[in-house]
Amino acid sequence: MVAYKLHYFEGIGGRAELIRFLLAYGEIPYEEVLIPMQEWPNHKANYPNGQVPVLEVDGKVLTQSLAIARYFAKKLDLTGRDDWEAAQADAFIGIIEDTIIVLKNKDLLMKMVMGNGNASAAEITEALTPFLERLEKHLQGTNGLNLVGNKLTWADFGVADWFKRYSISVPALFDSFPATKKFVDNVHELPKIKEYVAKRTIKFF
Repeated sequence: MVAYKLHYFEGIGGRAELIRFLLAYGEIPYEEVLIPMQEWPNHKANYPNGQVPVLEVDGKVLTQSLAIARYFAKKLDLTGRDDWEAAQADAFIGIIEDTIIVLKNKDLLMKMVMGNGNASAAEITEALTPFLERLEKHLQGTNGLNLVGNKLTWADFGVADWFKRYSISVPALFDSFPATKKFVDNVHELPKIKEYVAKRTIKFF
């Protein structure tokens, strides 16, 4: 049996959470190596690129969160029915990366991560609204349950997870985007995802 170890920060969802969603959905056993944030300077040099998450697979090491997530998505047949759908799924994953960049550039992301209340709901909403408008329009033209075709992909997990966590800082985030809210809620109602979320011990974003 393959042994998986996922290394990330203790108590933080961050870039490891999509990976955890995939592992939960696929019922894939794994061990977590959790690093307290305050101890990170002592561990950083031990990791390729000085970054986490890192996945160990029977002693081999894989870096970069999206590479790790895509690795499991392929194993679980969650990359789309064909090359076109796989590319579309990648494009939706790219939207997540775009939101992260925008929030970082506006000095909002770290405040949201630490949950210290200093991130303005109005500023967060303004930064995310263009992305939500595009998602809403897209979902209104589909079955409303999946971003790509009519089958679950890793993009559904990624987008639903990140926007759900964004809404922790802005509870009214979806007020003008009912199709997006329905989509996000549906993903979180999947039995294995619901079970994982109920048990997780994340303290910060």
